[in-house]
Amino acid sequence: MSSLALLKSNFIKKYLNTKKMKTLVLLAHPNIAQSHTNKTWLEALKNSNQNVEVHDIYSKYPDWKFNVTEEQDLLTKYDRIILQYPFQWYNMPPLLKKWMDDVLQQGWAYGEGGNYMQGKEIGVAVTTAGVKDVYDESHFGTVEQLLRPMESTVKFIGSKYIGYHAFLGAYTPDAGDRLTKDTDAYVEFVTK
Repeated sequence: MSSLALLKSNFIKKYLNTKKMKTLVLLAHPNIAQSHTNKTWLEALKNSNQNVEVHDIYSKYPDWKFNVTEEQDLLTKYDRIILQYPFQWYNMPPLLKKWMDDVLQQGWAYGEGGNYMQGKEIGVAVTTAGVKDVYDESHFGTVEQLLRPMESTVKFIGSKYIGYHAFLGAYTPDAGDRLTKDTDAYVEFVTK
């Protein structure tokens, strides 16, 4: 191998090992205009100049009728997907559940021929109105326990669950101070 070919080969290997993942934040907030926490997170993400796209399904589909092919095509373009939403009744908002039911179809996301989500990294960024003290085993369950069905779904479709980032107590008097400290950790979680 010539020295030029070796140099090119080493450059390509180095480039492939340092290439940042393309990331999609699938935003599922029913009222983003009133969510100080989620808006702050998204603004920080925008200012971070990272290779991240935000896809707001409540804004795009106010009639709740998904263009399934378009959604599936979008997912194939990304290595990492972050599902961002507020806990509602200790669960995901209803439009996100419908999105999962409609888009992650058998034969596409799982089952025979369903390999389009294989190897992708999927995580969750979640906000809560409830304070930290109620998210424990003696009350309603930890955030990790409440996200276990999401983790199972991610694994079922052949993707890698990368965990979650949570901001608890979004309406407490100290939320603004805590959010200032939390925002960098959120951006790091989404873009790492």
